[in-house]
Amino acid sequence: MKKFILCASLLAVGACAGQPEPLGPPVNLPPGPPLTAAEVQSLVVGNTGTGQMSGSRATYTMYVAPGGAAELKRPTGVEKGKWQIMPDGQMCMTWELFRDGDQYCQNVYKEGVVYQFRNNNSVELLTFAPGKQF
Repeated sequence: MKKFILCASLLAVGACAGQPEPLGPPVNLPPGPPLTAAEVQSLVVGNTGTGQMSGSRATYTMYVAPGGAAELKRPTGVEKGKWQIMPDGQMCMTWELFRDGDQYCQNVYKEGVVYQFRNNNSVELLTFAPGKQF
């Protein structure tokens, strides 16, 4: 009987424990095939994207300048970077500090007004506005 009461008490305590807060936007499947290199070039370059970083609730803004330069505005400040679009449509970025300056590449998907930048480690959901917005 004591074992039953102990088990029932542990179950009751476990049921009261709340679910942890999510760390960022939910990860979902891509909305279809990734954009081509020409589509990424025409839809992203020369514009500013704003969204939440994967794995956090931090909002960031990224300006993708023509010619391969970029600027990233995070809560910790603004830093410069570089971008290139690969023949398969992946967008590759390198920042001064973010991700320790390592290059990372992501496929780009478009669903309505939202763009998904996605690779095996992250998914960023961004909306873009024309020109530089910061």
